[in-house]
Amino acid sequence: MTSPKVMLRSRTRSDLRSPSWGGRATHQTRRTSPGARQTGGIGLVGNLLPSPEEWAVRNQALAQTLAELVNSHAPTKTGRGLEVGCQWGVLLDCLAGYTTLRWWGVDPVIGRHRSRSGWELFNGFADDLPFGDSVFDCVVLANVYEHIDPDRRAASLREIRRVLVPGGILVGQLPNPHFPLESHSKLPFMGWLPPRWQDTYWKLSPARRGPGFHSVTIRDLRRRAERAGFERLLVRNFSYPPEAAPTSVRWLARVLERPMKVMPWAWQFVFSRSR
Repeated sequence: MTSPKVMLRSRTRSDLRSPSWGGRATHQTRRTSPGARQTGGIGLVGNLLPSPEEWAVRNQALAQTLAELVNSHAPTKTGRGLEVGCQWGVLLDCLAGYTTLRWWGVDPVIGRHRSRSGWELFNGFADDLPFGDSVFDCVVLANVYEHIDPDRRAASLREIRRVLVPGGILVGQLPNPHFPLESHSKLPFMGWLPPRWQDTYWKLSPARRGPGFHSVTIRDLRRRAERAGFERLLVRNFSYPPEAAPTSVRWLARVLERPMKVMPWAWQFVFSRSR
């Protein structure tokens, strides 16, 4: 693996606002990340949290479908890919198995270390990436855009564009906040509520809130991406296979397979950096 030192740029404001650059994420950081299980769950929705096996099915389905987009649309200039919001590299490792790119990852809740498969992960934010200009063929933003503060979305997309080669692609997934069962809280119709009501409603959730998320649609992402200098190549509906749903509601996931083609769990997208 080529050393990323040639791509690194000096750290700026991230040094001041992010976790330690060295070392690994703490247990507290892991425990309070989005979707982390609360002790015993809460109420009737506690059994809606996926098991480790169901998470594995999700990661596999997500990696396969995103890798398909990467392989179909990414240029072959540098042979490098970057996942923004990689956490501890689980999805990144899966992506590496389906593509020929060499991968790096960046996330604000980790220290600098390597994934289980040996890919180097860095501490950083979407709007302050620790890499030089035009060094990646592809950037992956999977289930991350909704966690970016609205005031930092435009800057994040400009920064992602900066690290892409001309013609490089931004590939990812964005959960549908208007899906009847909101994906982060596992609560019905959470995404339809005003933010203030969401904060109160969240107390019924079996999932810890962790870093905040925002109800945002693909229309917002598409509009901001085009303003940041991207061209839309593809937007498609996406829903996980029934096997990824918790056992208690898997029957319902099978019943809803067809309706979910119209009201999807998420959208997947490909944007290309304008030259």
